[in-house]
Amino acid sequence: MKALGGWVLSILGIVVLGAVIDLILPSGRMNKYIKSVFAAVTVLIVILPLPSLVKNGCSPDGVLLGENVQLQDKYINYAEELKKKSLINGLKSALEADGIKLGEVYVEGDFSLAAPEIKSVKINLSQVVIVGQSEHINKYELLRNKVSLYLAVNKDVIAVYES
Repeated sequence: MKALGGWVLSILGIVVLGAVIDLILPSGRMNKYIKSVFAAVTVLIVILPLPSLVKNGCSPDGVLLGENVQLQDKYINYAEELKKKSLINGLKSALEADGIKLGEVYVEGDFSLAAPEIKSVKINLSQVVIVGQSEHINKYELLRNKVSLYLAVNKDVIAVYES
């Protein structure tokens, strides 16, 4: 990209230089000749790098496209963490609407995909508050059913435990 930046700067420089000289010189035959020379130099500067770009695969630095591509691992990890937190917050909000307040929730899976592939969900039951339910309910099964419905995963990947 340095080569491309230098090329653009040289084009801008010759255009600015031509404009300054055009302002300084008086009108007449000499002005026409100088404008013609600057026009030819400008065309030469624009065309000069094109053969090397075509020969080297149309890359500004003479490197084939794709060889300098580097993944930003920190950004990818950050984006995956945001997806995971968003999914957990959505789960907590949906269950709060049903009268279940969750504490610690751990979700593991592949969040690099557009639709995350969830491999395991762990819910700590010691911090769960269930409002408006009868006393004799199976808390484990209730949570597994609701979480399974919300996340669209099999109940086998959901672990409910007490610490």
